[in-house]
Order: sequence, then structure tokens, then C-alpha cells
Amino acid sequence: MRIPTSFATLFAALFALSAQAADWLYLTAPGDTLSQIGQTYLKNLRDWPRVQAVNDVAIPEHLPVNTRIKIPVELLKVTPAPVTVTAVSGNVRYKSGEGPFRPLTQGAQLNGGETVLSGPRSSVAYRLADASVLTQQASSKLSFGRLAAYGKTGMVSTELSLEGGRLEAHATKQLAPAGGFKVNTPVAVAGLRGTDFRLNLSEDGKSLRNEVLQGVVAVAARGREVNVAGGYGTVAEAGQPPQAPRPLLPAPGAAGLSARIERLPLAFTWQALPGARAYRAQVVTDAGLVLQDDITDAPSVSWTDAPPDGHYALRLRGIDATGLEGESRDHDFVLAARPLPPDLLAPTLGERVYRNEVMCSWNASAEAQGYLLQFSQTPDFAHGLIERRLPAVTSHAETLGEGDWHWRAASLDAAGKPRAWSPHRAFRVQPLPNPPAARASAADGQVRIAWSAVGSAVRYGLELGAAADRIDSMKQETAATSLALALKPGKYFWHMRGIEGDGQAGPWSVVGTVIVPPEAPYEVAAEAGSDPIQVSWKGEAPAYRVDLSNEPGFASALSLQVGETHAALPRPASGDYWLRVRGVGAEGVEGPVSAPLALKVEAYRPWWLLLPLLLVH
Repeated sequence: MRIPTSFATLFAALFALSAQAADWLYLTAPGDTLSQIGQTYLKNLRDWPRVQAVNDVAIPEHLPVNTRIKIPVELLKVTPAPVTVTAVSGNVRYKSGEGPFRPLTQGAQLNGGETVLSGPRSSVAYRLADASVLTQQASSKLSFGRLAAYGKTGMVSTELSLEGGRLEAHATKQLAPAGGFKVNTPVAVAGLRGTDFRLNLSEDGKSLRNEVLQGVVAVAARGREVNVAGGYGTVAEAGQPPQAPRPLLPAPGAAGLSARIERLPLAFTWQALPGARAYRAQVVTDAGLVLQDDITDAPSVSWTDAPPDGHYALRLRGIDATGLEGESRDHDFVLAARPLPPDLLAPTLGERVYRNEVMCSWNASAEAQGYLLQFSQTPDFAHGLIERRLPAVTSHAETLGEGDWHWRAASLDAAGKPRAWSPHRAFRVQPLPNPPAARASAADGQVRIAWSAVGSAVRYGLELGAAADRIDSMKQETAATSLALALKPGKYFWHMRGIEGDGQAGPWSVVGTVIVPPEAPYEVAAEAGSDPIQVSWKGEAPAYRVDLSNEPGFASALSLQVGETHAALPRPASGDYWLRVRGVGAEGVEGPVSAPLALKVEAYRPWWLLLPLLLVH
């Protein structure tokens, strides 16, 4: 529906016609003549006779002092009245006519015919030829139309088109009859003559809100014009005439707002405003640029991506049920949060550190000249405080006792002063249990390993193997402090460690060895009548030692070591003897002896000595 736009065009045409039909009044000074006045103010010097006729001047060369001379506006000189870009923040682009969009920079001049687009979180400030100040806010589209000055009269005519977004202005007093400031929108036309005002065109372009802080704005649509005075606002919907003006909400209170902010996020809380269903909060520069802009339901706001350190104003206003924004509260503050605290990396929140030497690390903070670290046993950093002032490094090793700890860091500025603290992080220093002190012994085919309890271990792990490179061939876990294992004879390698309740295991002990001796040989037999004496037995040892003694206690004995399960012993003198056998295992470790075997060795007579007796018989 294009009726609103058509009406805007008609309104603009009527505005121009009324200005042309009006007269500008010149107050004469001593020595003025009509020709001099014409030379200064008329676009065509030959038109001064028309001025003479309008004013019934008898003698053009002699004009009475302090006489008002009427000059038709259409006869006045018209000169360009360029707009100067005074500040730009964010992504702002413009184009002239059908040309491409280009970045808009501070100091640029607009002469009319330009279209300016401001991106999200972007804004641009302008100064008009009559010293009016204009701010185009984020996500807005503004086109510049007629920008004209009427010679040296001081009258300036400014025509703009707001096609989307928000506009704020402080317009100087517009001089009659041709001076004027007019903003066209798809919904309505706003005309003013010196005022502070705001225009907010909805995203769909179907709703316009006008808030007037000082002066009067005439809002016209659908054949109806309403005059909105300072402290009032109106709403115009597409296809509808403007609503009757209604009072704006007062400015929110400033109680409790900080004047100096030294840490981020940039956060403010203010008192709730009766009648406000929401609030607009902005961070504004001295140049009027809006760097932060948010609408919040609660009387508080927080920004993590704050602007650089410097002087700013927090601009607050309430929003009523119709969406009209009230009077602004500008609260000056200084942001001095840089350098920001470093971003802590390790230890992380709740982390357990398994050794007393704690390695702390963090990301470097821009502009930081060094760091201040604090460690404490309490989150308020009031007990057991340890403080370290460091150069611009990103890690530090600190030896701490076992228990719960908290740590935080602050960046140091160029003067060595610590700035805001990082959020503190809690961690626990709890070294893993030391290896238990254990000892191993072997007897009767069993290995027994015993140890003492250690630290936070709730159970213990054992690994055992027949070779040093296969020590984990047998694994055991137990909550007891001893183990008994039935093992075959041989040499074994083993180590132990403590295990906590959550399954975390400490380091292994030094590898130990234990040797299981061979079992006692059995079924020992001997042929005492032979020479040598033949002995045999059964067993599984790699070697054996055979003892022969003429005493039951084997106080002294003839010993022979063999690698088989039989042996030949030299025949001793006749008499009573005892014989025993024991296995010899790894590294010469001997096992238990067999049951002693009693032998009776008769006097030995060689067989050839018996031949004479046999021959006699």
C-alpha cells in the first residue's frame, strides 16, 4: 500500500510551495541600498526592482534604517548545504545515486542524493550546515535529499528519508520561512523547526514512533497532522493517521550506577521505573556514537564485548506499553578494565593435581606487562595466601601442600598495578599413593608378599612374571596387605602399586625378585652293594645335590651335584651311612631335602679273591 509514501511526497511539495510563497524579512542597516541587498541575497541581481515593488520603496538608494524589507523566497540565492560526517563506528557504507556502496569515513561530506546503510552494532554521526546534530543508529537506512542554504540568510532546508531503523537529532532553531528540517518515512512525515527528537521505524516499515524531547514535531499521515511537543510521543501505523500524543516516561534514576568500571563484563543495574515494560540501554561516546545498544526487560544490562577503555555515557530510558521510549538518563562513566585478566587454562576448575608441584598456565592478555598470581586455601583468598608477581610469561610452577586450593590472576599495567582479577578456580593437590614398602619370601611352593598400607590407597595391585620383560603375566588386586601365591619353582619378577577408590593408581615400586626353590626329591633309592654306589630319585629340579654322611645329622658329608635324577657315589668304607638328596634351583637356591635314606655298606671283597675257595671245593 503506497498511500503513506504518496502523502509524504505531497506533504513535501506543499512544504516547498509554502516556503516559496512566503517572504524573508531583511532588517536594513545604515547605508543599505536595494541594489546592494540584491547583490548580496538575490540569485539574480536584476530582480531587485521586484523587491522595490513588493515593498513600495520610493528611493532605492536611500532606505530608512531598521526597516524590514520583504524578499520573496523564490528570489533568494540557493547554495549547497553539505552534511559532514563527524564520527563513524562499525560497518557503515554509502552510495551516491546508482553507484556502488563504499565505506563511509569520518570527515566525508554528503551533498544530497546519498544513501547510508549502518550495520548491526554500527552508527554514524552527522553535523548539518546549520549546526544541527544527527545520529543514525544501528541497522538503519537513511537517504539524504535536498540540502540547501538560502545564501547568507541563515535559512537551511534539510530533507531526509528514513527507510528503516532509528534516528536521533538535535536540530538547531530553523529560520522562517524557508528553513526547515523534514524526515520522510514510509509511514508518515515528520517536520520540525528546532527540536530534540527521535524516530524509530519498525523492521517491517509499518510502524513509526516519534519521541520529542524539546520543541515541536509535526507528524503527518493520511491527511492528518499532529503536533508533538517536548515530553510527548506519538505512534503512526501504516495506513492510519498518527495517534494522539501521549506523555513520555520520565528518565530512570541514576542511583547505584558506577562511575568507574574496572572489570568486565560491563554491567549496570538501576532502579525499576514505574510504567516501563522494558528499557533501552546504550553506551554512547562523546561524539554521540552508539557503541552498545540493547533492550532489556529487567532494569539491568551486561556487555562482555565492551568498547576500549575510555570515557563514555550510559544512556537509559524506559519503554512504555506502546513502544514509545521515554526521557533519557545519561550517566557518565569511565571504563578502565584493560589490560583484561588473563584467561586461565590449568589447573581447571575442580581438577585434581597429582603432584605437589602445580604447573599453572594461562593465555596472554593484550597490553599486560606482567601478571600477579594468588593461591589460597579459601575462596576469599584470606587464608594461606601465596602471591607471585611475574613478568609477561604464560606459565608458572608452584609447590603446594596437599589439600584444596584456589587460584586467580590479574594483569599488570604499564605502571605495574594489578587490574581486575580473573574468576578464581578451585583445584585439589592430592599426589598419587607412593609404592608400598613390600617384601617377598618363598617356602613350600608358595610366594608370600606382605606390605604396609600407604596414603589414600584402598587396594593394591601386583604384577608378577617369570621374565623381567613379561612382568605382567600374572596380575592381582587386593584390599589386604599380603598375598600368598602358589607358584612353580623358579625365579620371579614382581612390583606393586597403590590404587585409590576412584581407580587412580600410583607409580609402581622398584621391580623385586623372588625365587621359589625346588620341591624335595622323592622315591630315593640306592644300591649299597655296588661300587660305586648307584643312587636314583624323582624330582623336577634343574640340578640336585646328593649328600652321603656317616652321621644322621649330616654334620659332615660327601656332597655331589648332578644335573640328572641319578648319581654314582664312590663306595666308602664299610659301616652305617645316611643319604639324602635336595633340588638346586635358580641362582643356586636349594630346596628342601628328601627323607634321609639309611645305608649299610659291607666290607667289599673283590670276586677274584673268591676263586681259590671255589677251586678247593
